Amino acid sequence: MDLLRFEWDNQKAQINFKKHGVSFDEAATIFYDPLYLED
Repeated sequence: MDLLRFEWDNQKAQINFKKHGVSFDEAATIFYDPLYLED
């Protein structure tokens, strides 16, 4: 998964941070987690 690239809207990122309390940058780290499992 080294070729993942993420794009996002700054305004939506702020709204989501306020709603969920986590930044997209932090949430995206799940895709690089060595313990990540996909069904």
